[in-house]
Amino acid sequence: MTRRDRRTVRLPVLAAALLAMAACGPTSSPTPTAGSPATAQPSSTPGATSIVVIDPTLLAYLPASVDGLPVAESPEAEAEALADPGLASVGSAMAAGIAVDGASGEFVFAVVVRLLPGVMSEAGFRDWRGTYDDGACSQSDGVAGTAEAQFDGRTVHIGTCNGGVRTYHVWLDAQGILISASAVGDRRLGEILVEGLRP
Repeated sequence: MTRRDRRTVRLPVLAAALLAMAACGPTSSPTPTAGSPATAQPSSTPGATSIVVIDPTLLAYLPASVDGLPVAESPEAEAEALADPGLASVGSAMAAGIAVDGASGEFVFAVVVRLLPGVMSEAGFRDWRGTYDDGACSQSDGVAGTAEAQFDGRTVHIGTCNGGVRTYHVWLDAQGILISASAVGDRRLGEILVEGLRP
């Protein structure tokens, strides 16, 4: 799977949109919703016939709150991701959550994807991270660098944008779960989120 592959999902676009909103100033806190099952169209990729559903229970992998900010489901982000049939080539279900400081505009946005069996490889994960980071950093002058760190015994891949935005990626291979997040602000909400993952 290359960065030019049509199967690449639009999650980086979501991250870029959220970063643009943050740059405009403080935002209101999201309102948690119960969420209802929804589906994406089957992928047009040959051999891929999965239908992706929104599964709010996947948010249980995320901490309930981040530095005192509740993590709420983001139906808008979920709908945007489901609009791309490419998601069906890698996942069977997904959910998106966001925690926002309404006063400062700092936030962390996370997507949890239940992967199709055997679909992810080290090369595919590397490409996922690169594509996501390119999109997330498109609002802040590109990617400045990447690094790895250990949080609660898990390897977390961290991307840094030139404008200070950070991305975080965790592949829980045994559980078939992929988590990608973007964060803005000095509170390091992204690091708190990945440290508090609850698989």
